[in-house]
Amino acid sequence: MSRSVLWANDFPPVTSGIATYFVNLWRHLPPDRVAVIAPRLPGAAEIDRTLPFPVRRVWLPLGESAVVKGVKTLLTILRALLLCVTERPARFHCGQVFSSGIAGLAGHKLCGIPYVVYVYGSETVRLGQGGLARRLMQAVLRESERVVACSTFTASEFVEFGVNGDHILVVYPGVDTDRFRPGEPDRELVDRFQLDGKYVLLTVARLDERKGHDTVIRALAALGAEGERFVYLIVGKGREEARLRRLADDLGLRDRVVFAGYVPDADLPRYYTLCTVFVMPNRMTTQTALAGDIEGFGISFIEASACGKPVIAGRSGGAQEAVVDEETGLLVDPESPDAVAAALLRVFRDPDFARRLGEAGRRRAEAEYDWRRLAKRVEEIL
Repeated sequence: MSRSVLWANDFPPVTSGIATYFVNLWRHLPPDRVAVIAPRLPGAAEIDRTLPFPVRRVWLPLGESAVVKGVKTLLTILRALLLCVTERPARFHCGQVFSSGIAGLAGHKLCGIPYVVYVYGSETVRLGQGGLARRLMQAVLRESERVVACSTFTASEFVEFGVNGDHILVVYPGVDTDRFRPGEPDRELVDRFQLDGKYVLLTVARLDERKGHDTVIRALAALGAEGERFVYLIVGKGREEARLRRLADDLGLRDRVVFAGYVPDADLPRYYTLCTVFVMPNRMTTQTALAGDIEGFGISFIEASACGKPVIAGRSGGAQEAVVDEETGLLVDPESPDAVAAALLRVFRDPDFARRLGEAGRRRAEAEYDWRRLAKRVEEIL
């Protein structure tokens, strides 16, 4: 039986929501029917040995320049065509519209291999606004067998872009509810970060503008004396770190904003147990080269809910599907530190309300977002 092949630039050891999405979906598919092609990176061999399906690692240039992206796309196309001729896969699953999506289009046109494209939100804004890029994106989407969107919000973006809604399959990100579950705070981490007696705010995300870390820091300052028990624990690395550190210093919060840095996925449940509330006031990016970027869903919201934590999210993008307002968490104006501060105080002052939010989030994670359930939807299009 020929395998369906996933082309994924985002795949562990890359740390991102997309990488988590793919490795967990594929982990729950029939291992004899799937394979993965992903970039060759340090630490990849150790990860690949733990997976039930074959992973082929290929060299691809790193970087975000137009030249690097062009070379990456060309190499992906050539390798895809070679694979079509030598192994004839059942189907390509293309992890991005560009690079692997274009390779999927080439393999379909030249060798008749069907392909599926995965989308996550804001691609049409960032990549498809005009000229050749727009026409190429439309061709990739039009010729695909299916378009898989990570949320109905993302699906609506692509319907507006011209994709037939019947062509789109929504497969949400999920969570391993056996690993991410309610538990007592990890004592070693409590001591390491000096969290005893503190009200702990947590964000687990890349340090990018759209995640809203800066809004949380400003909200912490807005709390005044009542916020002195609050500590903001930031898990992740990214381009915004230096700016966020300066902001915390400028607001006199150096001792109450803790940068934990990169944390392996295997250790994340220990960090979720530390927090009183998970907060990520996600918003649309406006100030960087990624202007127009928006949260397609937000996998960390579901992980926090699975751990029984109340969640505060921005009323923006697909986060409005990941969090049910007033039921599993609170949706707030992501541009307003005062709105975030008010939500924090509401949860802080009403422990019963916080507990109800966390319990409802756990039930929802178990009922709707278990990876095994979600993988069944992908299995239908292998």
